[in-house]
Amino acid sequence: MECPSCEKELSTEHGMRQHHTKVHGKPLANRECNGCGSKFYDSKSRKDYCVNCNPNAGPHNGNWKGGMTETNCIECGSDFLFYPSNKQGLYCSSCIESAEGLLPDDCLPSANKISTYCRWCGALLKRHPSDLKDTTRGPFCNLECYGNWLSDNIIGKNHHQWRGGEIYYGQSWWEMRRIALERDNHECSNCGKSPDDLGQNPDVHHLKPVREFEDPGEAHSLTRKPNYSLP
Repeated sequence: MECPSCEKELSTEHGMRQHHTKVHGKPLANRECNGCGSKFYDSKSRKDYCVNCNPNAGPHNGNWKGGMTETNCIECGSDFLFYPSNKQGLYCSSCIESAEGLLPDDCLPSANKISTYCRWCGALLKRHPSDLKDTTRGPFCNLECYGNWLSDNIIGKNHHQWRGGEIYYGQSWWEMRRIALERDNHECSNCGKSPDDLGQNPDVHHLKPVREFEDPGEAHSLTRKPNYSLP
C-alpha cells in the first residue's frame, strides 16, 4: 500500500494507516457519508453520516434553536460567538472575566444563614436552614468529620444492616480457624500479605454467614473462595 502523502510503500493497509497517523499527524478517512458521499474519519468506525449530514445533529435535530452567531463586544470591540437562544451577545468572555462586581462573592445572602456547630468537632459553622433539616447528614465541617461521626454513632443497632448481636460460633470454630491459617501459611489468600505486613494474623471469614445455619458447627469448613483452589 502506498501512503497518499509521502508515497512510501507499506505492506498492508493497516500499516499504511498507522504510518499516516504517526508520521503525518492525521488519520486517513475510514467512512463514507450516506448523505453526501464525502469521506471522513471516525475513530470507532460506526458513524454513517458526516457532521454536516448527521440527521440527529445541528439543524436536523428536533431541538435545534440555531447555531452560534458572531457579534462585537460592546466593551472592547472584539468579535466573538454566542448562542442567541441562551443570551443576548453583549460582552466577550475576556471582558466578563476581567469585570468586577457582576456577581457577589456569595450569591446567597449571608443573612439567610444561621450559626450552628459541627456535630463531630464542634467548630462554628454558617449554614442555610435547609441544610439543617437532615439531622443524619449534618451539620458537619466536611466529609472527614461526617465519616468520624458515622464510625462512632451508626454502629450496632443504629446501623441499617444490623442483624442482631453476637452469635455463638460453636466449639469447633477456633480449631477450624487454626487449621485454615496453617493451610494458607498465615497469609491472606487475596493479596498474600503476612502477619508481619498486617501486624496481626489475617482474618478468617465464612463464605456463608454463621447466623444462617441452625447449627453453627455446620458453618465451619475449609472451602476457599471460588477463584482459589485447595492445595
